Amino acid sequence: MDKFRKICRWIHGELGFLAVGLTLVYAISGIAVNHAHHWDANYALTTETFAIEAPGTGPTGEIQDLVVSRLNLQEPIKNTWRASESEFQVFLENGQFDVNLVTGEVLKKGFKKRPLLFDLNFMHLNSGKAPWTGIADAFAGIMIFLALTGIFLVKGRRGLAGRGGLMMGLGFLLPIVYAIMLRS
Repeated sequence: MDKFRKICRWIHGELGFLAVGLTLVYAISGIAVNHAHHWDANYALTTETFAIEAPGTGPTGEIQDLVVSRLNLQEPIKNTWRASESEFQVFLENGQFDVNLVTGEVLKKGFKKRPLLFDLNFMHLNSGKAPWTGIADAFAGIMIFLALTGIFLVKGRRGLAGRGGLMMGLGFLLPIVYAIMLRS
């Protein structure tokens, strides 16, 4: 058993260091993904205000042409909307313009990728598919190996027969209890 433990300790140490970076990718983005209902971890909302020559409140077709030409847009328009008599909205792929037709005031709303978090979430959610799937599967295999060999590394009261066994039992119990509560 001591020879097995020694081999486990060596492999565990090597793979453990290899797994540090990937563990941080999944842990940091996991926290962000867990709180997706509170905030968008991938994109930050950007706003900018400026003014154009006020187009007035004429017929919608004329207003659309005036607003689009005065905004001098370079990207394709997805849609437009006359929100009210005095407000016209222009929707683009990555944002929108809210134009006050009377004053000419424009509120530009857009989205900007959050540095680092966008990339971490991209990897965590396997949005890139093929290339990352192999890396993620290998990492999962390493984590399984680390979990299974790790239980043999500590002996005695702190190991599997003592406190370590209790902590491992708790680690199994938490998801089981949650799954039971979820189905009730």
